[in-house]
Amino acid sequence: MKKTIVFCFLAVSLLLLATPQPTISLTSAVVKVTAYCHSGRTASGIPVQDGILALSRDLEYQLGMRFGDLVKLEGLGTYAFEDRMASYKRRQADIWLPRYAEAMRFGVKYNIMLVKVI
Repeated sequence: MKKTIVFCFLAVSLLLLATPQPTISLTSAVVKVTAYCHSGRTASGIPVQDGILALSRDLEYQLGMRFGDLVKLEGLGTYAFEDRMASYKRRQADIWLPRYAEAMRFGVKYNIMLVKVI
């Protein structure tokens, strides 16, 4: 009787361990999008230019972003992640624009889908 119970326990344990466990891979998020304008270099060290995006650090971590990775902002285009936002910002993307007036006109866009291009 004991051998049967031990055998059943071991069989069930092996089945549970052998079953692949689901993994979570976050590749998209709903974010607030703003625009910024400054001269100089990004956090990655390259000069600011069209197509550059800064991300809040929580998104950088959650999406597993590295400098140079591409993201698509639904309805806005595709951008290269090359800059970081201030540490207190959350769930936010900031696109670089060459002129302050353009950045102000861009304003704030809410509930934009950000998708990491893989």
